[in-house]
Amino acid sequence: METVSLFLLVFVLGLRHGLDADHLAFIDGQTRYNWRMGSPFARWVGTLFSFGHGGMVALTAGILGMVIKNFSFPAYFDNFASWVSIISLFLIGTLNTYNLLRTKNNKEEFQLSGLKGKFIPKVAKGTTNPFLIILVGALFALAAETVSQTAVWSMAASNSGKYTPLFLGLVFMFGMMITDTIDSMIVYKMVNQSSKIGQAASRLMGWMIVFLSYGVSFYLAFTFFNPWAELDFEIVGIILFIFLVTSFIFISFRSKRQIHEINTTN
Repeated sequence: METVSLFLLVFVLGLRHGLDADHLAFIDGQTRYNWRMGSPFARWVGTLFSFGHGGMVALTAGILGMVIKNFSFPAYFDNFASWVSIISLFLIGTLNTYNLLRTKNNKEEFQLSGLKGKFIPKVAKGTTNPFLIILVGALFALAAETVSQTAVWSMAASNSGKYTPLFLGLVFMFGMMITDTIDSMIVYKMVNQSSKIGQAASRLMGWMIVFLSYGVSFYLAFTFFNPWAELDFEIVGIILFIFLVTSFIFISFRSKRQIHEINTTN
């Protein structure tokens, strides 16, 4: 029963990890670029990215589970990883707030911005090569918070079987692929609309990401100093996943209504 609960937890962690603001920013930019270039992979950018990211996580989990026994990262490493996440999310929220306000005043096209994406070589920022997108996803998995999180459940499962951590990594990847695929579908749907409607939907999604970034950042900071307020991580992950699906439905409905209004006016 404990093993089943662990698999369920890791699946939910994968769903939630797919909502990482850096993931969403990279997928947003690459989906738009592939759409402009007429690439058949445009709507599957999120799937490709999470396949690379999740594959690296699964590989890391498998190695940790088979090679390292009775090991845990020191407390300061977990604290460091936590504050990297807190500060990164706050900066992403601030950066996108600034871009939303700037593009509105200058009447420019808004595009989500992340932090990890700024360290990616220029050739990989605008590519229609699916293998490069997979590779970037794998590189994103080397971040401190991802390695720390992977190590925790890898060690927890190491006594359940030699290959259990690897299978957990694959479950994590599956959960993340669901979320990131939905995200790229949302972006693809937005850019397929007329420029005015697509931009309105993009800006709405941008504000949702700002809300998500600030919300998770403040939550992590508050629970760091007040552990008693920490919610069950499975519940948090499910809530965030529902938030994404709800956003997709809301944006789709709003876009259809705007198209209907335009057609009625004409």
